[in-house]
Amino acid sequence: MASSLPLSLLQISCISLLLALLISPAVQAATCNSQTFKNKLYSNCSDLPVLSSYLHWTYDRSNSSLSIAFVAAPAKTDGWVAWAINPTAERMAGSQALLAHLTANGTPTVTTYNISSYASIIPGKLSFDVWDVSAEFSSGTFIIFATVKVKKDAVSVNHVWQVGPGVNTTTGFPEKHDFSPANLRSYETLPLVANSTTNTTTGGGSTTNTTGGGSGALRTGSGGNMVYSSMASSSSSSSLSIFLPLTLLLLISPALSLTCTSQTFANNKLYSKCADLPVLSSFLHWTYDPANSTLSIAFISPPSKSDGWIAWAINPTSTGMPGSQTLLAYKKADGSMAVKTFNISSYKDILESKLSFDVWDTAAESSGGVFRLFAKLKVEKETVNQVWQVGPSVSDGFPAKHDFLTPNLNSKGTLSLTGGTTTTTASGGSKMKKRNIHGILNAVSWGLMFPIGIIVSGYAIGVAGWATGIKLGSESKGVVYTNHRNIGIVLFALATLQIFALFLRPKKEHKFRFYWNIYHHTLGYTILVLGIINVFKGLDILNPAKHWRSTYIIVIITLGALALLLEAITWIVVLKRKSRKATKPYDGLNNGQG
Repeated sequence: MASSLPLSLLQISCISLLLALLISPAVQAATCNSQTFKNKLYSNCSDLPVLSSYLHWTYDRSNSSLSIAFVAAPAKTDGWVAWAINPTAERMAGSQALLAHLTANGTPTVTTYNISSYASIIPGKLSFDVWDVSAEFSSGTFIIFATVKVKKDAVSVNHVWQVGPGVNTTTGFPEKHDFSPANLRSYETLPLVANSTTNTTTGGGSTTNTTGGGSGALRTGSGGNMVYSSMASSSSSSSLSIFLPLTLLLLISPALSLTCTSQTFANNKLYSKCADLPVLSSFLHWTYDPANSTLSIAFISPPSKSDGWIAWAINPTSTGMPGSQTLLAYKKADGSMAVKTFNISSYKDILESKLSFDVWDTAAESSGGVFRLFAKLKVEKETVNQVWQVGPSVSDGFPAKHDFLTPNLNSKGTLSLTGGTTTTTASGGSKMKKRNIHGILNAVSWGLMFPIGIIVSGYAIGVAGWATGIKLGSESKGVVYTNHRNIGIVLFALATLQIFALFLRPKKEHKFRFYWNIYHHTLGYTILVLGIINVFKGLDILNPAKHWRSTYIIVIITLGALALLLEAITWIVVLKRKSRKATKPYDGLNNGQG
Protein backbone atom coordinates (compact mmCIF):
# COMPACT_ATOMS: atom_id res chain seq x y z
CA MET A 1 0.00 0.00 0.00
CA ALA A 2 2.92 2.30 0.69
CA SER A 3 3.83 2.43 -3.00
CA SER A 4 0.32 2.97 -4.37
CA LEU A 5 0.37 6.75 -3.99
CA PRO A 6 3.70 7.32 -5.77
CA LEU A 7 2.59 5.03 -8.59
CA SER A 8 -0.66 6.96 -9.05
CA LEU A 9 1.26 10.23 -9.11
CA LEU A 10 3.62 8.72 -11.66
CA GLN A 11 0.73 7.65 -13.86
CA ILE A 12 -0.98 11.03 -13.68
CA SER A 13 2.28 12.88 -14.35
CA CYS A 14 3.19 10.73 -17.34
CA ILE A 15 -0.28 10.99 -18.90
CA SER A 16 -0.20 14.78 -18.46
CA LEU A 17 3.25 14.88 -20.02
CA LEU A 18 2.08 12.78 -22.95
CA LEU A 19 -0.96 14.98 -23.58
CA ALA A 20 1.16 18.11 -23.38
CA LEU A 21 3.59 16.70 -25.91
CA LEU A 22 0.82 15.64 -28.26
CA ILE A 23 -0.90 19.04 -28.34
CA SER A 24 2.20 21.22 -28.14
CA PRO A 25 2.81 23.31 -31.27
CA ALA A 26 6.50 22.79 -30.72
CA VAL A 27 6.30 19.24 -31.98
CA GLN A 28 5.10 20.43 -35.37
CA ALA A 29 7.87 20.83 -37.93
CA ALA A 30 8.26 21.82 -41.55
CA THR A 31 10.66 19.99 -43.85
CA CYS A 32 12.53 20.79 -47.04
CA ASN A 33 10.14 18.45 -48.89
CA SER A 34 7.37 21.02 -48.42
CA GLN A 35 9.33 23.79 -50.16
CA THR A 36 9.11 24.57 -53.86
CA PHE A 37 10.66 27.19 -56.12
CA LYS A 38 9.56 29.00 -59.22
CA ASN A 39 11.06 27.43 -62.36
CA LYS A 40 13.61 25.47 -60.30
CA LEU A 41 13.78 21.82 -59.34
CA TYR A 42 16.41 20.09 -57.20
CA SER A 43 17.04 16.38 -56.86
CA ASN A 44 18.00 16.45 -53.15
CA CYS A 45 17.21 18.42 -50.04
CA SER A 46 18.21 18.45 -46.38
CA ASP A 47 16.70 19.90 -43.21
CA LEU A 48 19.88 21.33 -41.74
CA PRO A 49 20.21 20.50 -38.03
CA VAL A 50 20.50 24.05 -36.69
CA LEU A 51 19.34 27.60 -37.47
CA SER A 52 16.02 26.46 -39.03
CA SER A 53 17.81 26.28 -42.37
CA TYR A 54 17.34 24.14 -45.46
CA LEU A 55 19.48 23.22 -48.44
CA HIS A 56 18.28 22.01 -51.83
CA TRP A 57 20.84 20.83 -54.36
CA THR A 58 21.48 19.05 -57.64
CA TYR A 59 24.93 17.72 -58.51
CA ASP A 60 25.91 17.07 -62.13
CA ARG A 61 28.98 14.89 -61.92
CA SER A 62 29.59 15.08 -65.68
CA ASN A 63 30.57 18.76 -65.44
CA SER A 64 31.25 19.01 -61.66
CA SER A 65 28.54 21.63 -61.19
CA LEU A 66 26.54 21.96 -57.96
CA SER A 67 23.29 23.94 -58.10
CA ILE A 68 21.96 25.01 -54.69
CA ALA A 69 19.10 26.83 -53.02
CA PHE A 70 19.80 27.77 -49.41
CA VAL A 71 16.74 28.77 -47.36
CA ALA A 72 17.04 30.48 -43.96
CA ALA A 73 15.59 33.30 -41.91
CA PRO A 74 18.05 35.97 -40.69
CA ALA A 75 18.53 36.54 -36.98
CA LYS A 76 16.63 39.82 -37.35
CA THR A 77 14.39 41.14 -40.12
CA ASP A 78 17.17 43.35 -41.55
CA GLY A 79 19.84 40.69 -41.05
CA TRP A 80 21.77 38.38 -43.33
CA VAL A 81 22.13 34.69 -44.18
CA ALA A 82 25.18 32.94 -45.58
CA TRP A 83 26.13 29.59 -47.07
CA ALA A 84 29.65 28.47 -47.87
CA ILE A 85 31.87 25.64 -49.08
CA ASN A 86 35.19 25.12 -47.34
CA PRO A 87 37.62 23.41 -49.72
CA THR A 88 40.36 22.99 -47.09
CA ALA A 89 38.76 22.42 -43.67
CA GLU A 90 35.45 21.82 -41.87
CA ARG A 91 34.65 25.20 -40.33
CA MET A 92 34.67 28.87 -41.26
CA ALA A 93 38.39 29.51 -41.78
CA GLY A 94 39.01 28.94 -45.47
CA SER A 95 35.33 29.11 -46.43
CA GLN A 96 34.16 30.50 -49.74
CA ALA A 97 30.92 32.20 -48.76
CA LEU A 98 27.76 33.52 -50.42
CA LEU A 99 26.03 36.09 -48.20
CA ALA A 100 22.56 37.53 -48.85
CA HIS A 101 21.05 40.68 -47.34
CA LEU A 102 18.71 43.50 -48.27
CA THR A 103 20.03 46.71 -49.78
CA ALA A 104 18.84 50.12 -48.60
CA ASN A 105 15.96 50.04 -51.10
CA GLY A 106 14.85 46.60 -49.94
CA THR A 107 16.31 44.57 -52.82
CA PRO A 108 17.96 41.25 -51.91
CA THR A 109 21.58 40.98 -53.02
CA VAL A 110 24.35 38.41 -52.74
CA THR A 111 28.01 39.16 -52.00
CA THR A 112 30.84 36.63 -52.18
CA TYR A 113 33.51 36.48 -49.45
CA ASN A 114 36.83 34.65 -49.43
CA ILE A 115 37.40 33.98 -45.73
CA SER A 116 41.07 33.06 -45.71
CA SER A 117 41.34 33.07 -41.90
CA TYR A 118 39.43 33.96 -38.76
CA ALA A 119 41.20 37.31 -38.77
CA SER A 120 40.16 38.35 -42.23
CA ILE A 121 37.02 38.48 -44.34
CA ILE A 122 37.43 39.94 -47.80
CA PRO A 123 34.65 40.55 -50.32
CA GLY A 124 35.79 39.21 -53.66
CA LYS A 125 35.93 36.29 -56.05
CA LEU A 126 35.89 32.80 -54.63
CA SER A 127 38.49 30.09 -55.20
CA PHE A 128 36.10 28.29 -57.57
CA ASP A 129 33.74 29.44 -60.32
CA VAL A 130 30.29 30.65 -59.29
CA TRP A 131 27.46 31.66 -61.62
CA ASP A 132 23.69 32.14 -61.74
CA VAL A 133 23.86 33.85 -58.34
CA SER A 134 20.66 35.46 -57.07
CA ALA A 135 18.55 35.89 -53.95
CA GLU A 136 14.92 36.23 -53.00
CA PHE A 137 13.33 37.57 -49.83
CA SER A 138 9.77 36.77 -48.86
CA SER A 139 7.89 36.58 -45.54
CA GLY A 140 11.07 37.14 -43.54
CA THR A 141 13.08 34.39 -45.24
CA PHE A 142 16.01 34.55 -47.66
CA ILE A 143 16.71 32.10 -50.47
CA ILE A 144 20.17 32.07 -52.03
CA PHE A 145 20.44 30.50 -55.49
CA ALA A 146 23.76 29.67 -57.09
CA THR A 147 25.66 27.16 -59.19
CA VAL A 148 29.26 26.42 -58.21
CA LYS A 149 32.09 24.41 -59.72
CA VAL A 150 33.31 21.75 -57.30
CA LYS A 151 36.37 19.54 -57.50
CA LYS A 152 36.24 16.97 -60.30
CA ASP A 153 34.70 13.65 -59.26
CA ALA A 154 33.95 15.06 -55.81
CA VAL A 155 31.60 12.88 -53.76
CA SER A 156 31.16 15.32 -50.86
CA VAL A 157 31.99 18.87 -49.73
CA ASN A 158 32.33 20.62 -46.39
CA HIS A 159 29.59 23.21 -46.14
CA VAL A 160 28.97 25.90 -43.54
CA TRP A 161 25.97 28.17 -42.96
CA GLN A 162 25.16 31.12 -40.71
CA VAL A 163 22.62 33.86 -39.97
CA GLY A 164 23.23 37.32 -38.57
CA PRO A 165 21.38 40.34 -37.19
CA GLY A 166 22.20 43.18 -39.60
CA VAL A 167 24.49 44.83 -42.13
CA ASN A 168 26.45 48.00 -41.48
CA THR A 169 24.90 50.59 -43.80
CA THR A 170 28.17 52.56 -43.98
CA THR A 171 30.67 49.78 -44.66
CA GLY A 172 28.33 47.19 -46.13
CA PHE A 173 29.85 44.54 -43.86
CA PRO A 174 27.69 42.01 -42.01
CA GLU A 175 27.38 42.42 -38.27
CA LYS A 176 28.63 39.62 -36.05
CA HIS A 177 26.37 36.65 -35.43
CA ASP A 178 25.41 35.19 -32.04
CA PHE A 179 27.55 32.60 -30.28
CA SER A 180 24.90 30.15 -29.17
CA PRO A 181 25.68 26.40 -29.37
CA ALA A 182 23.75 26.23 -32.62
CA ASN A 183 25.84 29.04 -34.14
CA LEU A 184 28.95 27.08 -33.29
CA ARG A 185 27.73 23.84 -34.87
CA SER A 186 26.46 24.97 -38.25
CA TYR A 187 28.84 22.95 -40.40
CA GLU A 188 28.60 19.49 -41.97
CA THR A 189 29.85 17.17 -44.65
CA LEU A 190 27.40 17.28 -47.55
CA PRO A 191 27.33 14.10 -49.69
CA LEU A 192 26.91 14.87 -53.37
CA VAL A 193 26.54 11.36 -54.72
CA ALA A 194 25.43 8.76 -52.16
CA ASN A 195 22.54 8.83 -49.66
CA SER A 196 21.71 12.38 -50.55
CA THR A 197 17.93 12.36 -50.50
CA THR A 198 17.13 11.59 -46.90
CA ASN A 199 16.41 14.53 -44.66
CA THR A 200 18.91 15.14 -41.89
CA THR A 201 16.09 15.62 -39.39
CA THR A 202 14.06 12.48 -40.23
CA GLY A 203 16.59 9.81 -39.19
CA GLY A 204 19.21 8.21 -41.39
CA GLY A 205 20.42 11.67 -42.34
CA SER A 206 21.84 12.53 -45.69
CA THR A 207 24.54 14.67 -44.20
CA THR A 208 27.17 13.90 -41.63
CA ASN A 209 26.55 16.20 -38.69
CA THR A 210 29.62 17.58 -37.01
CA THR A 211 28.92 18.42 -33.40
CA GLY A 212 32.23 19.80 -32.31
CA GLY A 213 32.27 22.86 -30.20
CA GLY A 214 33.36 25.16 -32.97
CA SER A 215 36.00 27.60 -31.89
CA GLY A 216 36.10 31.24 -32.81
CA ALA A 217 33.39 33.78 -33.51
CA LEU A 218 32.28 36.57 -35.78
CA ARG A 219 33.51 39.83 -34.39
CA THR A 220 34.54 43.28 -35.52
CA GLY A 221 38.23 43.48 -36.30
CA SER A 222 40.57 46.34 -36.99
CA GLY A 223 39.91 48.45 -40.02
CA GLY A 224 36.27 47.47 -40.10
CA ASN A 225 37.02 43.92 -41.21
CA MET A 226 35.10 41.01 -39.75
CA VAL A 227 36.37 37.79 -38.25
CA TYR A 228 34.26 34.69 -38.93
CA SER A 229 34.25 31.55 -36.93
CA SER A 230 32.26 28.43 -37.50
CA MET A 231 28.94 29.63 -38.90
CA ALA A 232 26.18 28.53 -36.62
CA SER A 233 22.68 29.27 -35.39
CA SER A 234 21.49 32.31 -33.57
CA SER A 235 17.98 31.06 -33.42
CA SER A 236 18.14 27.47 -32.21
CA SER A 237 15.91 28.51 -29.36
CA SER A 238 13.24 29.80 -31.74
CA SER A 239 10.15 27.68 -31.31
CA LEU A 240 8.75 25.65 -34.16
CA SER A 241 5.35 27.10 -33.37
CA ILE A 242 6.67 30.41 -34.70
CA PHE A 243 8.43 28.78 -37.64
CA LEU A 244 5.38 26.85 -38.84
CA PRO A 245 3.31 29.92 -39.83
CA LEU A 246 6.42 31.29 -41.56
CA THR A 247 6.68 28.08 -43.57
CA LEU A 248 3.02 28.31 -44.54
CA LEU A 249 3.60 31.84 -45.79
CA LEU A 250 6.56 30.61 -47.81
CA LEU A 251 4.48 27.84 -49.34
CA ILE A 252 1.82 30.22 -50.60
CA SER A 253 4.25 32.93 -51.70
CA PRO A 254 4.15 33.44 -55.49
CA ALA A 255 7.93 33.67 -55.52
CA LEU A 256 8.20 30.06 -54.36
CA SER A 257 5.39 28.38 -56.30
CA LEU A 258 6.46 25.83 -58.92
CA THR A 259 3.62 24.51 -61.07
CA CYS A 260 3.30 22.50 -64.25
CA THR A 261 2.01 25.58 -66.08
CA SER A 262 5.47 27.17 -65.84
CA GLN A 263 7.15 24.22 -67.61
CA THR A 264 7.94 24.14 -71.31
CA PHE A 265 9.55 21.59 -73.63
CA ALA A 266 11.98 21.66 -76.53
CA ASN A 267 11.11 20.50 -80.05
CA ASN A 268 7.77 22.32 -79.93
CA LYS A 269 6.15 19.73 -77.68
CA LEU A 270 2.80 21.05 -76.47
CA TYR A 271 0.22 19.42 -74.22
CA SER A 272 -3.36 20.46 -73.59
CA LYS A 273 -3.43 19.59 -69.88
CA CYS A 274 -1.04 19.29 -66.96
CA ALA A 275 -1.12 18.37 -63.27
CA ASP A 276 1.09 19.04 -60.26
CA LEU A 277 1.18 15.54 -58.80
CA PRO A 278 0.74 15.59 -55.02
CA VAL A 279 3.93 13.75 -53.99
CA LEU A 280 7.53 13.13 -55.10
CA SER A 281 7.87 16.62 -56.68
CA SER A 282 6.43 15.23 -59.90
CA PHE A 283 4.43 16.68 -62.78
CA LEU A 284 2.40 15.24 -65.65
CA HIS A 285 1.55 16.86 -68.99
CA TRP A 286 -0.79 15.12 -71.43
CA THR A 287 -2.96 15.37 -74.50
CA TYR A 288 -5.71 12.85 -75.22
CA ASP A 289 -7.19 12.35 -78.69
CA PRO A 290 -10.46 10.40 -78.28
CA ALA A 291 -10.78 10.01 -82.03
CA ASN A 292 -7.90 7.52 -82.15
CA SER A 293 -7.60 6.76 -78.39
CA THR A 294 -4.07 8.19 -78.25
CA LEU A 295 -2.61 9.56 -75.01
CA SER A 296 0.57 11.64 -75.30
CA ILE A 297 2.35 12.23 -71.98
CA ALA A 298 5.37 13.99 -70.51
CA PHE A 299 6.22 12.91 -66.96
CA ILE A 300 8.69 15.09 -65.02
CA SER A 301 10.37 14.15 -61.76
CA PRO A 302 13.78 14.16 -60.06
CA PRO A 303 15.10 10.66 -59.23
CA SER A 304 15.74 9.93 -55.57
CA LYS A 305 19.50 9.93 -56.33
CA SER A 306 21.43 11.42 -59.21
CA ASP A 307 21.96 8.02 -60.88
CA GLY A 308 18.46 6.80 -60.08
CA TRP A 309 15.26 6.27 -62.09
CA ILE A 310 11.74 7.61 -62.52
CA ALA A 311 8.65 5.72 -63.61
CA TRP A 312 5.08 6.44 -64.68
CA ALA A 313 2.44 3.77 -65.19
CA ILE A 314 -1.18 3.05 -66.00
CA ASN A 315 -2.86 0.29 -64.04
CA PRO A 316 -5.76 -1.14 -66.08
CA THR A 317 -7.00 -3.41 -63.29
CA SER A 318 -6.34 -1.77 -59.90
CA THR A 319 -5.30 1.43 -58.13
CA GLY A 320 -1.87 0.40 -56.79
CA MET A 321 1.39 -0.91 -58.18
CA PRO A 322 0.49 -4.61 -58.82
CA GLY A 323 -0.83 -4.82 -62.36
CA SER A 324 0.80 -1.57 -63.50
CA GLN A 325 2.04 -1.16 -67.07
CA THR A 326 5.14 0.90 -66.47
CA LEU A 327 7.44 3.24 -68.38
CA LEU A 328 10.80 3.66 -66.60
CA ALA A 329 13.49 6.20 -67.51
CA TYR A 330 17.09 6.15 -66.31
CA LYS A 331 20.55 7.38 -67.26
CA LYS A 332 22.94 4.83 -68.76
CA ALA A 333 26.65 4.58 -67.99
CA ASP A 334 27.53 6.74 -71.01
CA GLY A 335 25.22 9.51 -69.78
CA SER A 336 22.49 8.97 -72.36
CA MET A 337 18.89 8.39 -71.31
CA ALA A 338 16.97 5.15 -71.83
CA VAL A 339 13.31 4.12 -71.45
CA LYS A 340 12.20 0.59 -70.62
CA THR A 341 8.76 -0.97 -70.19
CA PHE A 342 7.83 -3.26 -67.31
CA ASN A 343 4.73 -5.37 -66.73
CA ILE A 344 4.46 -5.42 -62.92
CA SER A 345 2.13 -8.30 -62.16
CA SER A 346 3.03 -8.20 -58.44
CA TYR A 347 5.53 -6.61 -56.06
CA LYS A 348 7.78 -9.66 -56.39
CA ASP A 349 7.27 -10.18 -60.12
CA ILE A 350 8.71 -7.22 -62.07
CA LEU A 351 9.46 -8.22 -65.64
CA GLU A 352 10.81 -6.15 -68.50
CA SER A 353 8.35 -6.81 -71.30
CA LYS A 354 5.83 -5.36 -73.70
CA LEU A 355 2.85 -3.66 -72.07
CA SER A 356 -0.77 -4.71 -72.35
CA PHE A 357 -1.41 -1.75 -74.66
CA ASP A 358 0.53 -0.20 -77.55
CA VAL A 359 3.29 2.29 -76.71
CA TRP A 360 5.41 4.31 -79.16
CA ASP A 361 7.56 7.46 -79.46
CA THR A 362 9.20 6.79 -76.09
CA ALA A 363 12.07 9.11 -75.15
CA ALA A 364 13.69 10.68 -72.10
CA GLU A 365 15.76 13.74 -71.21
CA SER A 366 17.84 14.82 -68.22
CA SER A 367 18.60 18.38 -67.18
CA GLY A 368 19.41 19.99 -63.85
CA GLY A 369 18.94 16.73 -61.94
CA VAL A 370 15.41 16.27 -63.33
CA PHE A 371 14.30 13.52 -65.72
CA ARG A 372 11.60 13.94 -68.37
CA LEU A 373 9.83 10.90 -69.79
CA PHE A 374 7.88 11.15 -73.07
CA ALA A 375 5.59 8.56 -74.66
CA LYS A 376 2.40 7.91 -76.60
CA LEU A 377 -0.03 5.19 -75.54
CA LYS A 378 -3.17 3.53 -76.84
CA VAL A 379 -5.80 4.12 -74.17
CA GLU A 380 -9.47 3.47 -74.78
CA LYS A 381 -10.75 4.79 -71.44
CA GLU A 382 -11.31 8.42 -70.56
CA THR A 383 -10.31 7.86 -66.90
CA VAL A 384 -7.29 5.79 -65.90
CA ASN A 385 -5.52 4.76 -62.72
CA GLN A 386 -2.01 6.22 -62.75
CA VAL A 387 0.99 5.36 -60.59
CA TRP A 388 4.34 7.12 -60.43
CA GLN A 389 7.57 6.44 -58.57
CA VAL A 390 11.26 7.36 -58.20
CA GLY A 391 14.19 5.18 -57.21
CA PRO A 392 17.88 5.36 -56.28
CA SER A 393 19.80 3.41 -58.93
CA VAL A 394 19.79 1.01 -61.86
CA SER A 395 22.01 -2.08 -62.07
CA ASP A 396 22.42 -3.97 -65.35
CA GLY A 397 19.31 -2.28 -66.67
CA PHE A 398 17.16 -3.33 -63.69
CA PRO A 399 15.87 -0.72 -61.20
CA ALA A 400 16.79 -0.92 -57.51
CA LYS A 401 13.80 -0.86 -55.15
CA HIS A 402 12.41 2.51 -54.14
CA ASP A 403 11.93 3.83 -50.62
CA PHE A 404 8.77 2.99 -48.69
CA LEU A 405 8.22 6.41 -47.17
CA THR A 406 4.83 8.09 -47.07
CA PRO A 407 5.23 9.91 -50.43
CA ASN A 408 6.34 6.69 -52.15
CA LEU A 409 3.29 4.85 -50.82
CA ASN A 410 0.88 7.62 -51.85
CA SER A 411 2.11 8.10 -55.43
CA LYS A 412 -1.04 6.93 -57.17
CA GLY A 413 -4.26 8.50 -58.32
CA THR A 414 -7.08 8.69 -60.82
CA LEU A 415 -6.43 10.73 -63.95
CA SER A 416 -9.25 12.23 -66.01
CA LEU A 417 -8.05 12.43 -69.62
CA THR A 418 -10.92 14.43 -71.13
CA GLY A 419 -12.31 16.41 -68.22
CA GLY A 420 -12.70 20.13 -68.55
CA THR A 421 -10.33 20.55 -65.63
CA THR A 422 -7.04 18.96 -64.77
CA THR A 423 -7.67 16.45 -62.03
CA THR A 424 -5.53 13.97 -60.17
CA THR A 425 -6.87 12.35 -57.07
CA ALA A 426 -4.15 10.92 -54.85
CA SER A 427 -5.24 7.76 -53.14
CA GLY A 428 -3.59 6.25 -50.11
CA GLY A 429 -4.57 9.03 -47.73
CA SER A 430 -7.02 6.84 -45.80
CA LYS A 431 -4.43 4.07 -45.52
CA MET A 432 -1.88 6.54 -44.19
CA LYS A 433 -4.45 7.72 -41.66
CA LYS A 434 -4.93 4.11 -40.55
CA ARG A 435 -1.16 3.67 -40.25
CA ASN A 436 -0.93 6.77 -38.06
CA ILE A 437 -3.84 5.62 -35.89
CA HIS A 438 -2.21 2.20 -35.57
CA GLY A 439 1.07 3.82 -34.54
CA ILE A 440 -0.48 6.15 -31.97
CA LEU A 441 -2.63 3.45 -30.36
CA ASN A 442 0.28 1.06 -29.97
CA ALA A 443 2.77 3.69 -28.85
CA VAL A 444 0.36 4.82 -26.12
CA SER A 445 -0.57 1.27 -25.02
CA TRP A 446 2.48 -0.99 -25.34
CA GLY A 447 4.99 1.86 -25.31
CA LEU A 448 3.66 4.00 -22.44
CA MET A 449 0.72 2.57 -20.46
CA PHE A 450 2.26 -0.84 -19.88
CA PRO A 451 5.57 0.66 -18.65
CA ILE A 452 3.62 3.00 -16.35
CA GLY A 453 1.57 0.11 -14.99
CA ILE A 454 -1.87 0.93 -16.39
CA ILE A 455 -2.32 -2.66 -17.55
CA VAL A 456 -6.06 -3.04 -18.20
CA SER A 457 -6.50 0.25 -20.10
CA GLY A 458 -3.21 -0.34 -21.89
CA TYR A 459 -4.38 -3.78 -22.98
CA ALA A 460 -7.71 -2.42 -24.26
CA ILE A 461 -5.99 0.25 -26.36
CA GLY A 462 -3.35 -2.27 -27.42
CA VAL A 463 -6.04 -4.63 -28.75
CA ALA A 464 -7.43 -1.78 -30.87
CA GLY A 465 -3.94 -1.01 -32.16
CA TRP A 466 -3.28 -4.69 -32.87
CA ALA A 467 -6.56 -4.98 -34.80
CA THR A 468 -5.72 -1.97 -36.99
CA GLY A 469 -2.35 -3.58 -37.70
CA ILE A 470 -4.01 -6.83 -38.82
CA LYS A 471 -6.37 -4.83 -41.04
CA LEU A 472 -3.50 -2.85 -42.57
CA GLY A 473 -1.61 -6.06 -43.27
CA SER A 474 -4.58 -7.55 -45.11
CA GLU A 475 -4.90 -4.38 -47.24
CA SER A 476 -1.19 -4.21 -48.12
CA LYS A 477 -0.58 -7.21 -50.31
CA GLY A 478 3.12 -7.67 -51.01
CA VAL A 479 4.22 -5.23 -48.26
CA VAL A 480 5.29 -7.22 -45.21
CA TYR A 481 7.17 -5.96 -42.16
CA THR A 482 7.97 -9.40 -40.79
CA ASN A 483 9.74 -8.51 -37.54
CA HIS A 484 7.26 -5.80 -36.59
CA ARG A 485 4.33 -8.10 -37.32
CA ASN A 486 5.76 -11.09 -35.43
CA ILE A 487 6.64 -9.03 -32.35
CA GLY A 488 3.12 -7.57 -32.41
CA ILE A 489 1.54 -11.03 -32.46
CA VAL A 490 3.76 -12.22 -29.59
CA LEU A 491 2.96 -9.07 -27.61
CA PHE A 492 -0.78 -9.56 -28.02
CA ALA A 493 -0.55 -13.22 -26.96
CA LEU A 494 1.62 -12.50 -23.89
CA ALA A 495 -0.53 -9.55 -22.82
CA THR A 496 -3.66 -11.70 -23.11
CA LEU A 497 -2.04 -14.32 -20.85
CA GLN A 498 -1.04 -11.59 -18.41
CA ILE A 499 -4.57 -10.24 -18.19
CA PHE A 500 -6.12 -13.69 -17.61
CA ALA A 501 -3.40 -14.47 -15.05
CA LEU A 502 -4.77 -11.64 -12.89
CA PHE A 503 -7.97 -13.65 -12.40
CA LEU A 504 -5.99 -16.73 -11.35
CA ARG A 505 -3.75 -15.03 -8.80
CA PRO A 506 -3.42 -17.13 -5.61
CA LYS A 507 -3.85 -15.54 -2.22
CA LYS A 508 -0.73 -14.23 -0.51
CA GLU A 509 -0.54 -17.15 1.91
CA HIS A 510 -0.99 -19.78 -0.81
CA LYS A 511 2.05 -21.94 -1.53
CA PHE A 512 1.82 -21.22 -5.31
CA ARG A 513 1.81 -17.44 -4.87
CA PHE A 514 5.63 -17.35 -4.95
CA TYR A 515 5.70 -19.10 -8.37
CA TRP A 516 2.86 -16.97 -9.68
CA ASN A 517 4.83 -13.84 -8.78
CA ILE A 518 7.85 -15.10 -10.72
CA TYR A 519 5.67 -15.85 -13.76
CA HIS A 520 3.81 -12.54 -13.52
CA HIS A 521 6.92 -10.36 -13.22
CA THR A 522 8.85 -12.24 -15.91
CA LEU A 523 5.97 -11.94 -18.36
CA GLY A 524 5.46 -8.29 -17.46
CA TYR A 525 9.08 -7.32 -18.09
CA THR A 526 9.05 -9.28 -21.37
CA ILE A 527 5.97 -7.35 -22.54
CA LEU A 528 7.57 -4.07 -21.49
CA VAL A 529 10.80 -4.71 -23.43
CA LEU A 530 9.08 -6.10 -26.54
CA GLY A 531 6.58 -3.22 -26.53
CA ILE A 532 9.30 -0.57 -26.53
CA ILE A 533 11.28 -2.42 -29.23
CA ASN A 534 8.22 -2.68 -31.46
CA VAL A 535 7.38 1.01 -31.04
CA PHE A 536 10.81 1.83 -32.46
CA LYS A 537 10.31 -0.63 -35.31
CA GLY A 538 7.00 1.08 -36.04
CA LEU A 539 8.73 4.46 -36.05
CA ASP A 540 11.22 3.10 -38.59
CA ILE A 541 8.31 2.05 -40.82
CA LEU A 542 6.26 5.25 -40.52
CA ASN A 543 9.41 7.40 -40.64
CA PRO A 544 7.80 10.45 -39.01
CA ALA A 545 9.63 13.69 -38.28
CA LYS A 546 12.64 13.16 -36.03
CA HIS A 547 11.07 14.98 -33.08
CA TRP A 548 8.53 12.16 -32.58
CA ARG A 549 11.29 9.61 -32.01
CA SER A 550 13.15 12.06 -29.78
CA THR A 551 10.00 12.77 -27.78
CA TYR A 552 9.36 9.07 -27.19
CA ILE A 553 12.97 8.50 -26.13
CA ILE A 554 12.72 11.36 -23.63
CA VAL A 555 9.45 9.97 -22.22
CA ILE A 556 10.89 6.45 -21.84
CA ILE A 557 14.05 7.77 -20.17
CA THR A 558 11.90 9.87 -17.81
CA LEU A 559 9.76 6.85 -16.94
CA GLY A 560 12.87 4.74 -16.35
CA ALA A 561 14.38 7.37 -14.07
CA LEU A 562 11.14 7.69 -12.08
CA ALA A 563 10.86 3.89 -11.80
CA LEU A 564 14.42 3.65 -10.44
CA LEU A 565 13.70 6.46 -7.98
CA LEU A 566 10.52 4.79 -6.73
CA GLU A 567 12.29 1.44 -6.50
CA ALA A 568 15.02 3.01 -4.38
CA ILE A 569 12.42 4.65 -2.10
CA THR A 570 10.59 1.34 -1.76
CA TRP A 571 13.74 -0.50 -0.72
CA ILE A 572 14.61 2.22 1.79
CA VAL A 573 11.14 1.88 3.36
CA VAL A 574 11.37 -1.94 3.43
CA LEU A 575 14.86 -1.95 4.96
CA LYS A 576 13.83 0.57 7.63
CA ARG A 577 10.82 -1.57 8.56
CA LYS A 578 13.02 -4.66 8.84
CA SER A 579 15.51 -2.75 10.95
CA ARG A 580 12.82 -1.55 13.35
CA LYS A 581 11.35 -5.04 13.60
CA ALA A 582 14.75 -6.58 14.37
CA THR A 583 15.48 -4.11 17.19
CA LYS A 584 11.97 -4.06 18.74
CA PRO A 585 12.00 -5.65 22.30
CA TYR A 586 9.96 -8.80 22.89
CA ASP A 587 6.55 -7.80 24.27
CA GLY A 588 5.25 -11.23 25.33
CA LEU A 589 4.79 -12.43 28.94
CA ASN A 590 8.30 -11.48 30.19
CA ASN A 591 9.58 -14.99 29.59
CA GLY A 592 6.95 -16.48 31.83
CA GLN A 593 7.68 -14.14 34.74
CA GLY A 594 4.59 -11.99 34.23
